[in-house]
Amino acid sequence: MSRSIFARRLCLIALITFTASAFADETAEEKKENKKEKKPAAEAPAIETKTIEKGPFRIVVELDGVFEGEDAEEIILTPEEWSKLTVVKAAAHGARVRKGDVVLELETDKLDRAIADLQADLRLSEVALRQQESQLRALEKITPLELKSSRRGARQSEEDRELFFKSLKPLLLELAEVRLKVARASLEYKQEELRQLEKMYKADDITEETEEIVLKRARDELEVAKFSLEIARFNNEYTLKFGVPRQEEQTVESTERAILGLEKEETIVPLLLDERRLELDRTREGLRKSEEKLEKLAADRKQMIVRAPIDGIVYYGQLNRGKPADSSSMENMLCPHGSVPSNQVLMTVVSPRPMRVRVSVPEKYLHDLRPGLEGTAVPTGYPDLRLPVEIDRVGDIPVSSEKFDAWLNVRLKGKTKLLLPGMTCEIKFVPYLKEDAILVPPKAIVADELDDEKRYVEVLDKQDKPQRRRVTLGRETDEKVEIVKGLNEGDRLVLEPKKDQE
Repeated sequence: MSRSIFARRLCLIALITFTASAFADETAEEKKENKKEKKPAAEAPAIETKTIEKGPFRIVVELDGVFEGEDAEEIILTPEEWSKLTVVKAAAHGARVRKGDVVLELETDKLDRAIADLQADLRLSEVALRQQESQLRALEKITPLELKSSRRGARQSEEDRELFFKSLKPLLLELAEVRLKVARASLEYKQEELRQLEKMYKADDITEETEEIVLKRARDELEVAKFSLEIARFNNEYTLKFGVPRQEEQTVESTERAILGLEKEETIVPLLLDERRLELDRTREGLRKSEEKLEKLAADRKQMIVRAPIDGIVYYGQLNRGKPADSSSMENMLCPHGSVPSNQVLMTVVSPRPMRVRVSVPEKYLHDLRPGLEGTAVPTGYPDLRLPVEIDRVGDIPVSSEKFDAWLNVRLKGKTKLLLPGMTCEIKFVPYLKEDAILVPPKAIVADELDDEKRYVEVLDKQDKPQRRRVTLGRETDEKVEIVKGLNEGDRLVLEPKKDQE
């Protein structure tokens, strides 16, 4: 190689070395400046993913149930009058009875006496009622006659008063004067007759004995005439001063009394008649009420002996949604000499067969539980039993907050003779089952901020970058959500996508 060629190569190598050094220095300076301008970025966290695989998915509904007899009759005493309900004897809690057996007997001695006393009172009331009816009929007949008589009496009194002032009073006054005149005239006659006799006897020859007799008689008659005149004067004076005025006063007063009496009778007599009618109505009403009371007491008497309405088992108290109530408090009442309340369930006679299961369904399960859905019942007391059940019906109305009743048909087998109404069980239903479902955890699903109906997930593409994908949801539980559209087997799902990704 010549010197010139070698020299040129050395120069070229030097130039390249210088250029590289200068570029390195400049890059170092730029990095230094960049470090001054901003902090280094943190390393991105690793994205947690899951490869989508198809697998089985089922929804299980577990409920608590209670066995209950389909036929149950409550024993309730509903007396309307009698309130003293004292126990003589009662069937024991859990006793098996046949229809017609006495399950409750109450004390009746006091009730029987009350019925007998009321019957006696009713007979007396019936007699009193007949008397009042008879008296009222007589009063209704005689009242018009009495009013007619009073009107006639008032009319006659007015006529008498009118006649007195028009005719009788003048006649009485005139009669008094006439009697006085007659007495005076009679006295004058007697005086003149005596004078004529004395004159005559002086002139004739009649024997003195006869003369004395005639004269004596005449003188006596004259004295009588004088006395009659005095009486006539007295009568005349009395008549004018007392007799006629008093008779006039009595006539006026009698007429006024008759008129006032008539007015009083026309006012009061109808009121008295109405009073008698009201008293009769009151007696009839009292008799009717007593008859009703007697009828009610007789009906109450029939309730004192209570017989089993069906074949079954006696449960004390009321069954609450198939479950027996606390029987201890009722046992204290249903013991001999115990006092029981009315209008309250004292016993429930339950037929042990046929039997069904009652369950309380949370509202969130209503869409899953439908008539005809089959499941399994496991009795609490016999966990080795698996009894097939089928939903018969589900109630439409909530029985408590977010709770609905449902009734299940149960196929009894094995040790089912030991199962009785009131026993509990656990019920399991599988209302939804899919063998090849695509399932994701709820946290992997993002809702659209503007449309809650839209749901998204994130999957990694071939460059391992997250990509948002819209999906359609199926059924879900607290731990799993079924994806029916939008994901395929083998997709790599981001388990915790960013919520704010656009």
